[in-house]
Amino acid sequence: MATTPRIALFCVSAMAFALVGSGPLFAAEATQKVIAENEKLKVIDVIQKPGDTGPMASRLGLVVHWVTGGKVERTYADGTKEVITRKAGETALITEKRQYSVKNIGTSTTHLIEVELK
Repeated sequence: MATTPRIALFCVSAMAFALVGSGPLFAAEATQKVIAENEKLKVIDVIQKPGDTGPMASRLGLVVHWVTGGKVERTYADGTKEVITRKAGETALITEKRQYSVKNIGTSTTHLIEVELK
């Protein structure tokens, strides 16, 4: 019976190690909140902490204003990647036709406002 606490401790430690080690498999997603909307437009507040990812989606025609800038990596559906650095106060019209996901690969949290047509 003296080994039962050791076995229990080993099992709990192994489970904790497995959960910590599996962290990258469950990457956090960017926080998105609709802040204004009507029948034609939707305005979304997006916050991405370092390591956060956004969903694979088409963003053609999206207007994006970076409240705080940072470094992000676009990953396209075919697996190709592109690194983009944006500055605070920068605004862009997204003209990329291919679907892609976005990952914050920088060291700081990015904050942006997206305006999309419905």
